[in-house]
Amino acid sequence: MDPSHEPIVEPPAARRYRVVHETEYRYEWAADSAWQLAHLRPRPMPTQRLLGHRLQVEPQPAESVSDLDYFGNPIERFAVLSAHERLLVRSLAEVEVGRPDPVRRPLPWEEQVVALRTAAPGLRWGLAQFVLASPQVPLLPAAAALARPIFSPGRDLRRALLGLAQRIREEFRFDPQATQVGTPLADVLAARRGVCQDFAHLMVSALRALGLPARYVSGYLLTDPPPGHPRLVGADASHAWVSAWCGDAGWVDIDPTNGRFVDESFVTVAWGRDYGDVAPLRGVVRGGGRQQLAVRVTVAPHA
Repeated sequence: MDPSHEPIVEPPAARRYRVVHETEYRYEWAADSAWQLAHLRPRPMPTQRLLGHRLQVEPQPAESVSDLDYFGNPIERFAVLSAHERLLVRSLAEVEVGRPDPVRRPLPWEEQVVALRTAAPGLRWGLAQFVLASPQVPLLPAAAALARPIFSPGRDLRRALLGLAQRIREEFRFDPQATQVGTPLADVLAARRGVCQDFAHLMVSALRALGLPARYVSGYLLTDPPPGHPRLVGADASHAWVSAWCGDAGWVDIDPTNGRFVDESFVTVAWGRDYGDVAPLRGVVRGGGRQQLAVRVTVAPHA
C-alpha cells in the first residue's frame, strides 16, 4: 500500500525541551578579530513558545545586538575584537512545542496553485519569493520529475507532500560525508545521497517547480525518542525540513529526511528561501589561517 495513504495521526500535547548548540572554531594561529551573525534563538510561533535563551561567546564580544532579519527570524550579531585562537559560541534555549493544527478537509493541490495566482497582491508578492529560484535552490527539471508522478490530478496536497517526502527518504541515502554546505543541488541529485539540508533543498526545488510556495526551515530534532519509537535521522545536529503553503490552511511542515510530517518533536529556529538565509553562524574572521570546526547539539526533554 502507498504509505502516503496511511491515516495521519495527530501528535500528543505540548512538550518542553532544553536545547544546547555549541559551535567551536579553532584557528591555525591567533585571529585578530571576528564578526558573526547567528540564527540560534528559536523562533516564537503559534505552536512554539520560547521560555528562555542565552548566547554565550568566548572570548567575550566587544559588541553584540539582538534583532530580527528580513523573514522575522531572531538573530544576534556580535564582534570579537581581541586576538583569539579559539571561538566558542554556545546557545542554550528552553522551548515549549505544541501540536500543529490538523488539516481535515481535502486540498486539491492544483487549486492551491490557482488560488495563489488570484490572491490579493500583498499575499501573492509575499509568497512569490518562495516560488522563485533562490541562490541554493535552482528549479531543476530532475527535481520536478520526482514530484510529478506523486502530484496526480486532484490529489490532496498534504497526501502529495507526504508521498514526495517519503520518496526522497527511500531513494536518497543519508550520508554526512557525501556533501558540504556549498554542494550544488544537481550534484545531490546525481549522487542520490546527502544530508537533511540537501533533501530539504531538493523538496523545495520540486515544489517550487510545480508552482507551490515552499520555504527552507532550520531547527532541531528531539535526541531521545519515546519508548518504542525509532531514533530519527538528524538528531544530535541542527536539522532542516520544508514548509509548504497550503492556501487557507496556512503553512504545513514536512521532513523529507525522515519522510514524515513535523510534530512536537521538532524545534523551529528560522526559515527562509534556502540554507544561506538561515545559517546558524555566518561571518568574517580576520587572520587565523585554516580553521577546524566542531559542532555539538543536544535536544532533551525538560524534566
